[in-house]
Amino acid sequence: MRIRTLIVIVLIFTSLNSCKKIQHKDRIKEGYIEYDIEYLDDSLDNFMKGLLPKKLTIKFKNNNTINKIEGFSGIVSFTHIQNFREKKNITLVKVLNKKYKYIERNSDKSLFFEDLPGIKIELQDTSRIICGFTCQKAKISLPDSNIEPFFIYYSNDIIINNVNDQTPFKSIDGVLLEFQIKLYDMPMKLTAKKIQEAEISSDDFKIPKGYNSINKKTMIEIIELLKQ
Repeated sequence: MRIRTLIVIVLIFTSLNSCKKIQHKDRIKEGYIEYDIEYLDDSLDNFMKGLLPKKLTIKFKNNNTINKIEGFSGIVSFTHIQNFREKKNITLVKVLNKKYKYIERNSDKSLFFEDLPGIKIELQDTSRIICGFTCQKAKISLPDSNIEPFFIYYSNDIIINNVNDQTPFKSIDGVLLEFQIKLYDMPMKLTAKKIQEAEISSDDFKIPKGYNSINKKTMIEIIELLKQ
């Protein structure tokens, strides 16, 4: 079994089967979004898909975001923190008792999300309601790949500035609520199933103690090693 697959074998939280309708203000700027995950790799059998996590949660506050994937009861974990004020992105990796951190500028290429080379984004005139939020539609095409065109949906009613800067959809001015992406070489589709306005502790966006700084080359080597 490949290590890169095992990394994402974790139930982040209990999965949701349907989008929960909630009460919220016209626009929210603090809370969390829970996404259902659908895996798009046809080479994965049903047993393996059943083991993979079914949900991803993103917390946000003051234009900062954090998301995390972990496996083996926390033995291996990847965390991505976007610090808006300091214009930094932090990648944290923990393997057993080894802890590493790599800090990059917002303008640098992300280590968390993989690029979609040659991406073409066409905004559409239609909209859709997801979890009570009006979402605009965009068509995504990759002319130089074998990936079929697909649609994404994003909302301007959730306030996270420059939230897509580290994703292939950085030209989209809005929070993605349904989209496809490659996360550590694993193609997946994420659809928001719960969006909750809530108080989030500022401490959630701080780097925990005990992480040793490494450069980009070393962080890439660690990620590649874990993909073997």
